[in-house]
Amino acid sequence: MENNNKKNIINHILVPVDFSDYSLNACYFALHLSSRLGADIKLFHAFFNPMIDAMAFPDAYTYQSNMTEIFMELEQNAEKEMKLFTKKIKRYATLKELKEVKINTEVISGQPGFEIENTINSYHPDIIIIGTKGQGKQSSDILGSVAAKVIDSSGIPVLLVTKDARIDEDEKIKVLYATNFDDSDYLAIQSLITILSGFSIMINCVHFHGNTDKSNDKEKMNEMKKYFSEKYKEISLECSIIGSEDIVSGLKNFVQSNDIDLIALTHKKRNFFYRLFNPSLAKKLLFNTSKPVFVFN
Repeated sequence: MENNNKKNIINHILVPVDFSDYSLNACYFALHLSSRLGADIKLFHAFFNPMIDAMAFPDAYTYQSNMTEIFMELEQNAEKEMKLFTKKIKRYATLKELKEVKINTEVISGQPGFEIENTINSYHPDIIIIGTKGQGKQSSDILGSVAAKVIDSSGIPVLLVTKDARIDEDEKIKVLYATNFDDSDYLAIQSLITILSGFSIMINCVHFHGNTDKSNDKEKMNEMKKYFSEKYKEISLECSIIGSEDIVSGLKNFVQSNDIDLIALTHKKRNFFYRLFNPSLAKKLLFNTSKPVFVFN
């Protein structure tokens, strides 16, 4: 990805919302990115449709009639919530003096995980930003389930944002990129640099390994550093190799000791980080950190 093409790389940002504070903060992140990149934003909300259950009882006419009224009320409430939610976001953009951003909204009935797939196919987002409950919270919420599904199947970069995560545009953003020296890492880091092109950033490429023989890790890391230092001379980039049996603990310790603002990694089945996304480790990393996590597929 060359610098002269950056403006054409990111055009659409999709933000699934449930009108919570977690979703609100995800929208703030989307505003900052879109203001710098010139991308439009689509806010998407799916609400439960009781008529689906009603269809299982074709003889219960009265029941179905009541469900129709309930559905209409749910739809009206969701539309109202979306309007109020959008006003909050626009007020934030004005307060922060962000460049004017085009915001579209969509409210639809259905199962969120399924409907978001349809929206991805029709809207063709370049990034998906999702709010998560973060540190100390349960990951079984709707947005958490949607995030896991999108990460596993969309093939689109996904940014997971907790309620307490912040972007300080006046400070350099410190990014930890966890690498396994896979070819996909090079593509992901280039995408990361492009997405954050409007900000001052410092990238820490970190490789974690256990007690197995990794004698060529240093050589691979030097190759990676040389490649990106030559290609992106304006980017501050550091590289580290850390021995850690527990990858998640190693990541969290590095984040704390180096004042990291954003964690980034790839999600590719059967590679080194695939086990990060089994139910136990995914919860530890993705749903128990106050830092935003950028996942590249």
